[in-house]
Amino acid sequence: MVVTRFVDREKELKLLRTAWQSRPLLIVVYGRRRIGKTRLILEWCKRSRINYVYYHAIPAKHDVNLMGLARAIETSLKLRNFSKIKYGALDSLLEVLSYRIDDVVIIIDEFTYWARAEPRVVGELQRFVDNILRETKMMIIIIGSLVGVMYRSVIGGGAPLYGRARYRIRLEELEPWFMSSFYPWLSREDWIRLYALLGGVPYYHSLVNGQWDISTIILKLLLEPNAPLRDEVLFILREEFRDPASYYSILKAIADGANTPSKVADYTGIHRQHVSKYLSVLEQLGFVKKEKPLFSKKGVYKVSDKLMNTWFKLVEPIVSSIGFTDTTILLEKVMSRIDQHVAGVFEDEIARKYVSWLAVNGRIRYDELGRFVHKGVEVDLVAVDHRNKILHLFEVKWTDISRSEAKNIVRRLSSASRYIPLEYNMVYHLIARNYHGEALDNIVVHTIHDMPFREHR
Repeated sequence: MVVTRFVDREKELKLLRTAWQSRPLLIVVYGRRRIGKTRLILEWCKRSRINYVYYHAIPAKHDVNLMGLARAIETSLKLRNFSKIKYGALDSLLEVLSYRIDDVVIIIDEFTYWARAEPRVVGELQRFVDNILRETKMMIIIIGSLVGVMYRSVIGGGAPLYGRARYRIRLEELEPWFMSSFYPWLSREDWIRLYALLGGVPYYHSLVNGQWDISTIILKLLLEPNAPLRDEVLFILREEFRDPASYYSILKAIADGANTPSKVADYTGIHRQHVSKYLSVLEQLGFVKKEKPLFSKKGVYKVSDKLMNTWFKLVEPIVSSIGFTDTTILLEKVMSRIDQHVAGVFEDEIARKYVSWLAVNGRIRYDELGRFVHKGVEVDLVAVDHRNKILHLFEVKWTDISRSEAKNIVRRLSSASRYIPLEYNMVYHLIARNYHGEALDNIVVHTIHDMPFREHR
């Protein structure tokens, strides 16, 4: 088991501290595999120095999981003979526990495995929450990686536990600014490259063994025969869906540029009505996102999960043409295309996160943020400040920009601004990898050295 260095999650830790003071209650923690759900809860327990029971559910029969939980309770709380009792249901087990000790945190990890194997367990937990929990000092935390099952069985409308959880924590990826915590020996350029490749999933970055350079990281994690992430995308889809082939085909279609339901249907041969349903599920799970340009009702789909995006856009097209047989050639081809791949993520996500950070820190203000597209005219990002009647127009470049190139960017932004249907004052911005030259009066230049990467501690 890889022990992941614990990074950030201060907001979630604060929420858990507050929740502990408000017990009894039920908390649901969910999110994609490897995102750090278990580590978050165990880190909080360790820092809080409280009694807790941790049980990792398995996709097995009901009695097997009940016995496993009973044994975990007996061992963790030193309750003699607790596992000798024959429990018929989860609510019965928890009720018996409440008679012996009730000031405790019960953590059931991968609850969705249990729920998918034995759906009745959700109703049993509901009965305990409704009838017994309020008379105790317990905190019950259920954790799930099968996000679809979590929506259907636990938190979605009509699910037995709908509305019962005081707090629902959907754990998201770390911000790119925390890459420095995993790779203090690398440059900012490589922090951005690695975020674009692997996203903010702590486990993926914890797999790096030693001070590898970026090519070694790609080789060891993605390309070698036993690379831990080589089959990760397929594993995620197989675990989450009964029909992984259809979802794989749709993700590949979007990565190849088929970014509307009709284009996806044409690319995959899947009926348009079914495509819309599949896209809705993928969007709910955070694997794809629908981006609507400003002042437009039409949107396009993009693969938003970074590892999936890397697989379908960068690695899979090369693998499909030459296979995995020669990893040296494969690595050379991947490295020759990496900056083109990173440029897309830099423009679509990292620049947006940086603009949001500027707003949070009072550098700019906006009410809307998005791409502007009109009849072949495009602006990478426009931040609309309706209150002050200001438009911030951003051009985003994953390249090193000279002063003369910056002047050309000003001219392009000025020309494009005439098509924006708002008569506001214009402020032009450039977000570049690096900038070489003197400052210009009519454009604000930002580089990756202005971005709020956290200092390694």
